[in-house]
Amino acid sequence: MTQSKDTTGSSEQRRDARVSETEEAGSVERDRTGGAGRAPVADAPRIVDRAPSESSRSDPLAEAAELARNGDLQEAATAYRTYLTRHPEDVPGRRGLAAVLEQKGDFIGALGELGRAIDAQPDDVSLLCARAAVQMALQRYDQAEADLRRASKLDADSAEVLFNFGVLFCKRARWREAILPLQRAVELDPSSSQAHYYLGEAYNQTDQLKPALASYEETVKLQPTNYRALKGVGIVLDKLGRPAEATAAYQRARDAQRR
Repeated sequence: MTQSKDTTGSSEQRRDARVSETEEAGSVERDRTGGAGRAPVADAPRIVDRAPSESSRSDPLAEAAELARNGDLQEAATAYRTYLTRHPEDVPGRRGLAAVLEQKGDFIGALGELGRAIDAQPDDVSLLCARAAVQMALQRYDQAEADLRRASKLDADSAEVLFNFGVLFCKRARWREAILPLQRAVELDPSSSQAHYYLGEAYNQTDQLKPALASYEETVKLQPTNYRALKGVGIVLDKLGRPAEATAAYQRARDAQRR
């Protein structure tokens, strides 16, 4: 078996690298923070009752967020926009709308909302990371790096900043540079499945096979349906001369992808 080339720059992985709200609460914060909740949207918990709860009906932002969690992205966007017409300076509302727009694939719209939020709160590290993640999705890597360097000056030890730097270096095939920030990110937030995954990618691409395998396996432990990590396990096992185990890992990856 031969190793598949890294696809962190593909459209599929661009969706995964969007730093971490889409996974956990239907918001884009998931991948951006690198948290365990930043898995593909398909892995997010689904809510069967799609009607807004009694508690959310009295809170327009909570109702909009609940619509997003339920997958009603168009209705969520409408709810956020209705709220923002009355409260145009509300930063959480802007951020929530940006997350929904990113999930819908409207990256330019998401950038606009994040830009307005950053204008209101220019020193918000998480907002800068959020915008950097969207810039990466658009392959605007120079702009993403500028936002991350600005965020790093504000909080150099932020796991979110370190994670996003690691993702950026991976996307630019600067694999060795990616290792240090990703190592630090997983030290600060060991529950971050995506940080472990990208660290595995960086190790794999620099032929550090044993740590690559450990990072991929940690990703799978935290997020069993991450088929890219399962495929990574197979690739590394192939390189290590363990074909039977590699075949089993590839099959698990195919099964997870079909879910």
